[in-house]
Amino acid sequence: MNLGINYENREALGITDFAFLSLFKKENEKVYFRLIQEEKHIAKNFDCLLTLDEELEYPLMQKVIQKYQRQGYGVYFVVNSGGQKTDSIKRVNAHFVDMDFGKVPKLINGELFKDSKGKIVYEYRNKEEIEEYKIAFLKKLENFKLIPNAIVETKNGFHVYWLLDPDKPESLDVFTPLQEKLIDYFSAFEERKEHADSSVKDINRVLRLINYKHLKNPKDPFTIKCIYLNTEIKYTQHDIASDIGCNIIELINDAKSLELKPAATRAKTSNLQKGNHKVHSTPVLQYEDLIPFLKQQDLISYLGIDAKSNANFKCIFHNDNNPSAVIKNGGGYYKYFCNSPTCICHNAGKGMDIIDIVKIRENCDTSTAIRELIECFHIKLKDSTWINKQNKRFENNIMLLSQLYERKDEFPNLNRIIRFGYPLLLDILEIGKKNIVNRFFNANGESIFFFSNRYLAAKRNKSVVNTNKYINLFCTLGLLNKIPYSHVNKNLRATAIQISKDNSQNGISFYTIPDYNEAFKTADERASIMLQYKFSIMGMSKKYLENCFGEEFANKIYHVNVKDTEKSKSIRDAIEVFILQQIKTYGYFTKDMVMDYKLKVDNHYIRRGAKEYEFRKVLPDVIQKYDLIYVKANKNINQKLGIDTKKYLLIQNNLLDE
Repeated sequence: MNLGINYENREALGITDFAFLSLFKKENEKVYFRLIQEEKHIAKNFDCLLTLDEELEYPLMQKVIQKYQRQGYGVYFVVNSGGQKTDSIKRVNAHFVDMDFGKVPKLINGELFKDSKGKIVYEYRNKEEIEEYKIAFLKKLENFKLIPNAIVETKNGFHVYWLLDPDKPESLDVFTPLQEKLIDYFSAFEERKEHADSSVKDINRVLRLINYKHLKNPKDPFTIKCIYLNTEIKYTQHDIASDIGCNIIELINDAKSLELKPAATRAKTSNLQKGNHKVHSTPVLQYEDLIPFLKQQDLISYLGIDAKSNANFKCIFHNDNNPSAVIKNGGGYYKYFCNSPTCICHNAGKGMDIIDIVKIRENCDTSTAIRELIECFHIKLKDSTWINKQNKRFENNIMLLSQLYERKDEFPNLNRIIRFGYPLLLDILEIGKKNIVNRFFNANGESIFFFSNRYLAAKRNKSVVNTNKYINLFCTLGLLNKIPYSHVNKNLRATAIQISKDNSQNGISFYTIPDYNEAFKTADERASIMLQYKFSIMGMSKKYLENCFGEEFANKIYHVNVKDTEKSKSIRDAIEVFILQQIKTYGYFTKDMVMDYKLKVDNHYIRRGAKEYEFRKVLPDVIQKYDLIYVKANKNINQKLGIDTKKYLLIQNNLLDE
């Protein structure tokens, strides 16, 4: 085939971003965008109807996108239809490959080169090298059986699309398997297989939108452009599979069998019984003495096996027809040896101590194995060195917090945003300081502690709702880290739950405190962003954080994911449209307008209470999405709008600048 592309002079076609999106979406269908701050990796999700009618949707979204572009955000869209998340996708619109010639893993003597921490080291190509690879790829593409529908040039490569026929049903389940085959196909023709990005296979994948800039390096922007377009033909997944040499039926069957495949089970050795060893007393140990103590425990007794020290027996870790195992005691330290090189515990003939055995039996890491043994031998562990270090951290943080106001010139935004929450944060630091246990109750080297938000609220005579908002504020700023239950030692969880029951307190949560010497700078930067987004403690919510820092960040702060109903979404969509209509008609919007309006959704009138609830949820999103501002009317605003009111108005931000 002849694509008709001038390889050396690839000019952008005169296609608008609206027309480009229309290749994938139906008229009046929602388009889902992801705007990503290229340098800071902050993501924001937006959506709008793909329509130009009355400038209520896409034209307004273009203004929002342009605003964020000026702030360094790259512009992406979800290629398939339905939503932002995997389980929300309802229709496959296209298959695609992302060719990236900008960087590849570094090879030395044909082997991947890794740094001292075991991370792959990458090589970055210059513009001239990337240009050579781009031209070479387009020439190879001429020989591909399936003519692409669109080729989009990015800074370091291309996005190549094959559009699916919307009138023919396609399989959601086969999308990722077929993507993988397509990527493998193009990898095989490249000098380096990494040129075809293997990660571009998820059904909710976002790709860059044309006519907007690639801004990872703000000093060297690149405008994403469509260089080839062919709308005369559409494909099926069968067409694509056939022309890359795979069977679509097999891919569908493989996808179904993968869903039915049970989760991997633990090793057979997890069924080993723990020995009925006797513990005559409760040893009290310093941490430095713990490991030697564990390795001195009699493995024969611990494993509960019928054997004698230094005498061979049948290995309990594999089907052993001839006695090939032995437990040796060397200088008071026990080790388990197996002479069979196929045995899981052969360990190159070095043998395994009690910690190694627990790691195999429980399929766990070293830290978890040691905690298991501490419980098994009823050890009371004293960890003076670690406890003292953590104690000093808390004391230092308390001192730094008390000096924060004196450093308001250095951290102006942080001082402004937590000034009313300062006493609450001080209480949290004191709770953490009093509850340092030992190094096994830590996360990332920091002591884990817990408290009930209700207890903390009562301590300060504050409402639980307000207390929760401040705790989430501290976590957002990075002054407090919320730890998921799954990351907490089970003994500590059990202790916390029991204390909670004893004190009739629900809602125990686990936390760690970072070093404030390092945290204050990041906290001030985040506070600056939050203030730009009109921060108030009453407006602190998951949606507000999504607007500030993106959905992924908000999910780390708000661990409980409240499921949204389709009805709630429909009501919020209707309120959003109503708000835009009022602003277009009158230049402003007040809450009374929607409360007094008979809002109808799916042929049902919405109750006032439901409107009130959904309006509070949609307001922060509408403000950010359409660059609006919610302010109390003053003489200047009334004069510009030709009204006379003291109510809060939702107006366009630029009205205040005029």
